[in-house]
Amino acid sequence: MIKKFKKLICAVLALCVAAGATGCTIPQQQTGGEITGGETSIAATSVAICEILDALEYDNVIGVPETEHELPERYANATTIGAPMTPDYEIIKSLAPDLVLSPKTLEDSLSSQYSAAGINSAFLDLSSVEGMYSAITSLGELLDRQEQAQALVDDYNNYIEQYTSNVDEGEKIMILMAFPDGFYLIATENSYVGNLVKLAVGKNVYDSSTSGDENGFVNINPEDMVQRAPDKILVFAHYSEESAFEYMKQEFADNDAWQYYDAVKNGEIYYLPSEYFGMSASLDWTDALDYLKPILYGE
Repeated sequence: MIKKFKKLICAVLALCVAAGATGCTIPQQQTGGEITGGETSIAATSVAICEILDALEYDNVIGVPETEHELPERYANATTIGAPMTPDYEIIKSLAPDLVLSPKTLEDSLSSQYSAAGINSAFLDLSSVEGMYSAITSLGELLDRQEQAQALVDDYNNYIEQYTSNVDEGEKIMILMAFPDGFYLIATENSYVGNLVKLAVGKNVYDSSTSGDENGFVNINPEDMVQRAPDKILVFAHYSEESAFEYMKQEFADNDAWQYYDAVKNGEIYYLPSEYFGMSASLDWTDALDYLKPILYGE
């Protein structure tokens, strides 16, 4: 068991480095999680991570998040361990998984809690499609699913090559993340939706040089936004899509400042469904790019 755990530490260290994580929580102690058939037992705190593990054909997932989304059938008998942002540490401890996997966007809020509870954890960089596939490669190594991981990476490379083979850089795009309680933030290229627009060869007026928060969002003054003169405005919801979009529609209609934007005057405002456009990368990213293509290029 000690030898196996040393190998687990090394593998998770490689996972964190490959995924671009900083300050990643490396397992400090063995929690005694049951290992079925020699496999590392895992608790996954997000739907996206469950879907990745399912695509890797990995069976020994013993904990899954509480969610309204459909989880892979493979994990129908797994125990629910609480909401993605607020997992139940007592339930996780009772399951005693070898490793808990969470998105890196939640590292600041979760890592100290995991450490205090004696839970072995690692955080996957799902802030971009590229980061997700780097994490998939490392998970393949960790979980002895190299062949499945390579197949996913090959599909990624083939799709990107085909998608970009006949498109040029599109018009200038501004991306807004709307909140239902009456405000919005700018999404830079360093956000997941910003990353999707970049992959679609769209030109974000707030590119990666814009200094934002750890998730790639920033609050910009209206004067600067007007000067960027976006041709099109994309809006997605942080949560409560219907209410968030209703707020933005009222904002565009009632706030005279927006009437200076050609995108507003020309009706070039597009509301992106939460099904494809959220905070973290997932394996349905190709559906998101397919959704963006006619918006960006009129195809």
